[in-house]
Amino acid sequence: MPKIRVGFIGAGRIADVHSQAYLDPETSDRTINPTGELYAVADSSPGRAEQRKAEWGTTKAYTDYHDLLADKTVDAVEILLPHHLHLPVATEALRAGKHVSLQKPMTNTLAEADQLIAEVKKHPKQTFRIVENFESFEQVVLAKHLIEQGEIGEPVAVRIKNVGGVSRSGWAVAADSMAWRTEMKTGGPGQIFDGGHHSAALAMFFMGPVERVHAFVHKAEDGRVAYSGSPSMISWVHAGHGGNGAPRYGSWQSTASQEMMVRSKTYSGSGTVEITGSKGIIWVNKLTGELGAGPSVTVYRDGAFKNYSDVNPDDGNSFRRAGQVFTKAVADGEMRPRLTPEYARSIMAFTLAIIRSGEEGREVTIKEMG
Repeated sequence: MPKIRVGFIGAGRIADVHSQAYLDPETSDRTINPTGELYAVADSSPGRAEQRKAEWGTTKAYTDYHDLLADKTVDAVEILLPHHLHLPVATEALRAGKHVSLQKPMTNTLAEADQLIAEVKKHPKQTFRIVENFESFEQVVLAKHLIEQGEIGEPVAVRIKNVGGVSRSGWAVAADSMAWRTEMKTGGPGQIFDGGHHSAALAMFFMGPVERVHAFVHKAEDGRVAYSGSPSMISWVHAGHGGNGAPRYGSWQSTASQEMMVRSKTYSGSGTVEITGSKGIIWVNKLTGELGAGPSVTVYRDGAFKNYSDVNPDDGNSFRRAGQVFTKAVADGEMRPRLTPEYARSIMAFTLAIIRSGEEGREVTIKEMG
């Protein structure tokens, strides 16, 4: 079968890792995705589209994304734009008949998310998903599999830790790539909403829906949660109960250690996850950066530790797997990616509840977010 022809709308910094779903950055091998090819790119920055065309070997390049959407030879698009553009561009892409992969978070507000959900429902024959690459990390997929196989019994608690530091080997992020993130109208309410989407998604991936949240988060002088979202200590209650009828809790600590080196190929931060079950514990290390002593996954059960060292923790690998899930879903025509817009909205509601709790100093329920 012919490969799904994908167009990137937006070719900035994050596009570097998304492109790895279609070509190997070391060898430029374009056969790594069996169901899709990076066919076109659109970016309004002067010269960037043509530069990316040469770099990635795409067939077409556009300075106006409307021209890409009008191109009938493009089957699907990955939208890699600032958050405030997600709703209008995704809507246009759907109406142009394209399958759509949209960067997280899906929109800047829950009201916008509802508009996008309503639009997606009008196009049932088109694949639509939100990208959450952390669910595609090889060590996360392995940990989920081990849990489903009963390796630690029934999950009863999850603990997440994020550390931001200084990277000497990772990305140099251009000023214009950061500027829009720090503005409420374009980037939303800070890092808990943006980068924190990953941690919220992981908590729900391993433990299911969240019911209520309490957060201690660093505030700015105006009383709002600071852009960095660090330091913070966040706790929540998951829906349902453990096997003994007790509630299931989660926690998430975020720390900025500006003088600590964090080895990373991309952003200068790293995360770890610990899932405690009724029979054991799983530790998931080296999410984005290389923090976490030892292997990428460790399991404790029956008084013994088992290490999984043959796991590829590379950040680019997580985007590779995520992109290939999208093109396979489009090619199959029936399979639907996990992050539907409805599910992505629930992740947004979680992060926004954290922010409200931090600002108002009280427990916040997910229901009250609307």
